[in-house]
Amino acid sequence: MKKQSIFFGVLLVGFGIFFLVDELNLKIAEHLYTWPLLLVLVGVALGAQCRISQDYSNVLASYILITLGGHFYVSDWLPFWPQHTSMVILMIALSFLLSAKKSKTGLFQGILLLLIALFMMFSNNLNQFAPAVENGVNYLATFWPILFLLIGLYLLFFKRK
Repeated sequence: MKKQSIFFGVLLVGFGIFFLVDELNLKIAEHLYTWPLLLVLVGVALGAQCRISQDYSNVLASYILITLGGHFYVSDWLPFWPQHTSMVILMIALSFLLSAKKSKTGLFQGILLLLIALFMMFSNNLNQFAPAVENGVNYLATFWPILFLLIGLYLLFFKRK
């Protein structure tokens, strides 16, 4: 019960600050009163629970919420921030890599997702540097969702410990 009270307490304090800033009509409220900040808030609450209780089972979820919320928040304010769909996969990859330090699992998945995100981000630019592999890159870029499906199904049904 103590673990849940940490999460719920941090969450209520965060929500209280979040809504109080809006009610007081502070200038900062118009920049902070967004749904990505709510993702970050829930992620911080989960992270605080993990840190205080020394139970790191939810650290990956915490990092995913923080990085995705941060990405969506920053993408509205910084014009140079990449808007590519692969940024979502990149944020999840960073979450796996960050959580691997505490949970001792997920390093391979983080590296794999990082490579996939980088490939997706720069696949259009690969054609400029290697015209000979242009057809292969275009073919792979077209059917990459099927690769995700096959790997996911393999991990779900055949790769059980």
